[in-house]
Amino acid sequence: MNSAVTVFEVSGPIAMFRKPYTTTSSVSFAFPPPTAIAGMIAAIIGIPNGSSNEASSAQYWSQMRGTRVAVRIMAEVKWKKHSLNFSNTKNPQVNPRIQVKHQFVGSPRYRIYIAGQLEEPLRSLLESGCFIYTPCLGTAYAIADLKYIETFQWQPVMEDVIGVDTVVPLDEDLDVDVLRSQGIFREIVPFMFDEERTLIESKTVLYQTSPENKIYLRRRGGLDVTQCGEDMVAWFPPW
Repeated sequence: MNSAVTVFEVSGPIAMFRKPYTTTSSVSFAFPPPTAIAGMIAAIIGIPNGSSNEASSAQYWSQMRGTRVAVRIMAEVKWKKHSLNFSNTKNPQVNPRIQVKHQFVGSPRYRIYIAGQLEEPLRSLLESGCFIYTPCLGTAYAIADLKYIETFQWQPVMEDVIGVDTVVPLDEDLDVDVLRSQGIFREIVPFMFDEERTLIESKTVLYQTSPENKIYLRRRGGLDVTQCGEDMVAWFPPW
């Protein structure tokens, strides 16, 4: 069994991980949800999604099984709002163009942790500074810069009272020290799609908008936490 954890960072001028329930205006998550990370991994390794035949296809999900990820916000979350011009396909005779408001994350930087069967081919490309398909931060025009950090061996953390640096998947037995954490944000994010891009599962998570703040736990329940260098990493379950 591969016990290695590969760590890399993605950054760029903007990011937009669209919340699916938004309609007229596009609103973004503060960080890439696991579904977006899966797309990044597939792009870097070069796993085709099959969208040339069917727009909603996401065939790479068949190869994500057993892979697990974690994500840390490395730059303070700053929001930007812009209006983008789109073609009016519903009623072009009245107005050929429409403006749609978008919320972006400005100057984002995220640290991604990956373990499982895709770790080794991903590491090989990251070490050489290569990728197969262009990775992006949510949308095709938000191109991502990649930086390989390091590869660590899996080091479980046994203590319950710890400070976690990453986004934390919520567990029913989790006990968070909110006062010491100086406030926490809570969000429901998409966790897994099928090969037709249909949502299979969502996860409730806790996160901080500043990399200076940790999420302090009194009891971690079933949460899987490992140490990667100086980072305390809370893992999403395997896909």
